[in-house]
Amino acid sequence: MSDIVISPGWASYLRVSDEDKQTPERSFAFQRKHIQDSLLASSNVEFKREYCDMLTGTSPNRADYQQMLSDAQAGKFSHLGLYRADRFGRNAVEGLQAATKLISWGIKVRVANMPTLQPETPDGFFMFLLQMGLAQREVDVLRERTRDGMEAKMRMGGWPNKAPFGYVNKEKLVSSNKYDRWVEQDPNSIQALKEAWDLLLTGRYTLDQICEELTQRGYTTYSGRPWAWNDPKTSRREYAANRLHKILHNPFYAGWVTSKRFGIVAGEVRGSWEAIITPNQFQRGVDILRKNGSEKSYERKNFYLLRGLLWAEVGGERYKLHGSTPSGRSQSYSYYITHAKPGGTSLHIPSKLVDGQMVDLLQGIEIDADLIPEIRKVYVQEVQQFTNQDRDKQVADMRQRLAQLKEEEARLGRLLITGKITEEVYDQLRLEWQEKLRNVELGLAELERDAKVHLDDLDLAIGLLRELVDYYFWLEDKQKSTLLQILFKRLIVDEKGRLVDYELNSPFVYLRSLADRFGPPSEPSGGSVHIREGAQAALRRCSPTHSYAPRSGA
Repeated sequence: MSDIVISPGWASYLRVSDEDKQTPERSFAFQRKHIQDSLLASSNVEFKREYCDMLTGTSPNRADYQQMLSDAQAGKFSHLGLYRADRFGRNAVEGLQAATKLISWGIKVRVANMPTLQPETPDGFFMFLLQMGLAQREVDVLRERTRDGMEAKMRMGGWPNKAPFGYVNKEKLVSSNKYDRWVEQDPNSIQALKEAWDLLLTGRYTLDQICEELTQRGYTTYSGRPWAWNDPKTSRREYAANRLHKILHNPFYAGWVTSKRFGIVAGEVRGSWEAIITPNQFQRGVDILRKNGSEKSYERKNFYLLRGLLWAEVGGERYKLHGSTPSGRSQSYSYYITHAKPGGTSLHIPSKLVDGQMVDLLQGIEIDADLIPEIRKVYVQEVQQFTNQDRDKQVADMRQRLAQLKEEEARLGRLLITGKITEEVYDQLRLEWQEKLRNVELGLAELERDAKVHLDDLDLAIGLLRELVDYYFWLEDKQKSTLLQILFKRLIVDEKGRLVDYELNSPFVYLRSLADRFGPPSEPSGGSVHIREGAQAALRRCSPTHSYAPRSGA
């Protein structure tokens, strides 16, 4: 227990991310009301301060979040109220780390949508962990639905992304919180692109010459800079040729929908926007660039298995690592490097040194098949307990709220008929009423959803952890990278490229904690709750020359 002198009092932490800004059921007002009703109203402890952040939870660098942790460590409040556990962050790792810190300082964390939860107790902390995992699953499901919606729109000829240079995104409200969105030509910039293609198709201009001609005609790039300019330091003439090169190679301008993410290639789906050039003109322009030696290859020569996952820990600070392929003496070298300069210089770690440690790491987090029946028995009980807790009361409250909303609609109708409100006011109030109704219906559907959907996800995850290394061995490089992205949030190496820590994604962090309960006791290092003793041993024996042969029958 912490020896901090704590001043009694409540604090609350509210957060909305970018996508939450227009969502009433996750607004500051909604979170504040639920914290007041479920936690503060029944407490005789005074309320001291509210912390609010409007920023995605994937970043811990939130002003009020950091201030809240600082004030908690200083003992400025004794209780912290949250609307939901996932308001700490958008993943289980950060939420558990924050909760662990607060509990160690003697702060009582309470959650409005589960007011009886006490994370400072062993059982309560485990339920808090489970709540974090289920909350992250909701985020993952929403992300998947968004992805499916984007693909469907693109395959129908729409464009769900930011419009490229020369076009603008447009939208129109068609009903409550429903928009019709499309792209159309931007009159302020489209003419420059049309003339650029005209110049290219003559076959007499290089990219630099086209940039020069566009500048002479008074056209600028998207940022407002000219296409050609004199460098103030060297007085040398510079050109936005690389930018123009990308534009002239983009099938969007010929009216084609393309997407590497969804496997849509040029010529497959015709876009709904007005094209600048015909497909034949586009292909002829590409042929001219190739003939002039202007064609560039953007294919990566080296594949970076851990792109986006890898961080280096130097002097107690962590720095993100990026793939880089410097060359010299007719050879290329594949490294993970830091853009920051700890100690005055960027860190360079050979990619093979780190990539070669993955098999040993995966062996360390595999779950023994003998433990699976006991693990599954526990998570079935806990998921059912979590999804059923207070559900009957909440369902009854939701149904009562639905009945009240129906009465509210009738009252609005009477006010309009009797002339006490205008049609304009009625329309506005009814839009607000429809939004309330939608929120209650969504909440009711979520409460009534069967726990089976959560159990199915956990069954799939534990099946993966049982045969993890065998799966990994047979995958191609891109598939291996995808698997690692699914498993890990972050991998940490030291200055010499040796793996020293890792953070699992949900639900794997939950399943590993269950495996630790029934397997050998773990002794996490570096404050991480995600490394068990077996994994640490695996990390210590990691070697870039390690070889692996699949088990018989794999």
